[in-house]
Amino acid sequence: MLAPQTDEAYRRLRRLILSLELRPGEALVERKLEERLQVSRTPIRAAMQRLAREGLIHRTGRVYSVAPVNLTELEEAFAFRRMLETQAVQMAAARRPDTRELNEILSALERRLEPELELEKATDFHLALARLSGNRFLVAALADVLGRIYRARFLEITREHGVQQAQSDHARLVELVQQGRGDEAARLIEEHLGRSRERLLQGLEGSSLGRVLLAKP
Repeated sequence: MLAPQTDEAYRRLRRLILSLELRPGEALVERKLEERLQVSRTPIRAAMQRLAREGLIHRTGRVYSVAPVNLTELEEAFAFRRMLETQAVQMAAARRPDTRELNEILSALERRLEPELELEKATDFHLALARLSGNRFLVAALADVLGRIYRARFLEITREHGVQQAQSDHARLVELVQQGRGDEAARLIEEHLGRSRERLLQGLEGSSLGRVLLAKP
């Protein structure tokens, strides 16, 4: 019985952290989480241990807290993401794959969505594109890094201009992959991720939320 409860506690607690409902540095008190998640203490404790291994929660002795977002770590994550995605689109283009799944996600992104759902769909797009590379390890690495920068990416998705530009980039990426133009797709994904990084940094520097998110190295 505990395994399903642990999975549920993990899923819901992770969502609270990634959506910023639980802020970086916030203490995690088991009793309060029991009331909030309606799950018993043992599954909550197991879920927190799992999230600590993922780097989303810090543990000091017996005290758990939401991990801060470190700017140096963010820079490293963005650089790693760029390496993964440029390789993924080149590999995908070489295979000239079926892009129906990508087009379905693009259709969903054309609708006006709440920021969290917008970000989920954008994440789905990048992972679906990576799967077309045919390399499961690349996909797993990208899924991990996207999860680690999710909280910071949430800032970017709330900027209207950034959403419009991203949608245009996504549509063009699908075209280039379909046409087997891997080098052009790689250049576009580099530009796309560069713009994303700049918008993110501007958002962090100019917002109160950014000051909460960022920790000193």
